[in-house]
Amino acid sequence: MNLEQLKNFKLKIPSLKFLRPKDILGIDMGSTSVKIVQISGRKLVRWAYKELDIKDAAPEVAVGDKMNATTQIINELLLQHPKRPSTAAISVSGNSVIVRYVKLPKLSRSELEKTIQFEAEPYIPFAIPEVNLSFHILGDIVEEGQAKMETVLVAAKKELIGQRLGVLSSVGLRPVVVDVDSFALENAYGLIHPPSEEPETVLLLNIGANVTTMIIMENGLSRVVRDVFIAGNSINKSLQRIFDCSYEEAENLKKKGQILVTPDEKEATLAQDDQDALQISNTIVTVVKDLVAEIQRSLDFFLSQHPDRQINRILLCGGSSRINGIDRYFSQELRINVDVFDPFTGLIGDDVPPADLRASFAIAMGLATRCEGDSL
Repeated sequence: MNLEQLKNFKLKIPSLKFLRPKDILGIDMGSTSVKIVQISGRKLVRWAYKELDIKDAAPEVAVGDKMNATTQIINELLLQHPKRPSTAAISVSGNSVIVRYVKLPKLSRSELEKTIQFEAEPYIPFAIPEVNLSFHILGDIVEEGQAKMETVLVAAKKELIGQRLGVLSSVGLRPVVVDVDSFALENAYGLIHPPSEEPETVLLLNIGANVTTMIIMENGLSRVVRDVFIAGNSINKSLQRIFDCSYEEAENLKKKGQILVTPDEKEATLAQDDQDALQISNTIVTVVKDLVAEIQRSLDFFLSQHPDRQINRILLCGGSSRINGIDRYFSQELRINVDVFDPFTGLIGDDVPPADLRASFAIAMGLATRCEGDSL
């Protein structure tokens, strides 16, 4: 099943107030864990979280084996919730997904649907037959006297989408939306910060195992979207090299260690002669410095296009945002306030994930806001 076929899942119902789309499961198939969320309006109905076995989470594991492990975990989690929905939204990211903000000649939506393959070809570095294409029209503009429209183009390789749809099929779930991680993050942010609130310009930074997704949002709309491949596993590789240890041991070092941000923290560690803590911090910082440089590039690009703007704050999420001290390190290096993003803020419900897990659910929460009949 591909994105074009998914269009058939749109609901065809009359516009009656008492009819509302049914809730769906938002499922984030991460590289090292699975997160599932179901919400109903502002009510948290259920959530589930489980990490892959460390042998399945390692970067060298074949994609097919990782998908098999993910299928098994999702099936186990679903069996714990027999009354849950049978429909789901999933998302994709990484080097098989391209998001481009482009200016196209003014066309109607139906006209662009017919010509999207030709309009997108100059912007997509993949063979068009290998990808599923989608788009979203942001608005009309006039450039050099010509009527144009700002448009988001999205291309995802069919192979990647097929793998994830295969997981859903194996566990008896019907896909109704295939999203992109960055736009799921946008929806998670919008759930907490509706457009009526005081506008702000914010960078959402989701640090996963293989990919870090950056999205700069202005007044609730995305303006810059980037995936960079400096993330949790980049840190693990450095720890493996420095400590001559296995992937599992490196993961444990990362979880137990911290970034020593201030001189006082470094001096206290020196006074305790804790050489491992110093080495872990230095190793993590070496990698995170490269990530800071990529973040600064994105910020500089946005500010060059909008010199009258400023970034109000950075919201940090994703599994690797749990590294102790990483939020303070980003704030120190980028000179911007950094907060850890809690996508459960304001939801009704007593059963919420532990505080240290909540930032990992940002993508799943954004997917849970979707419903059958949403445009792709």
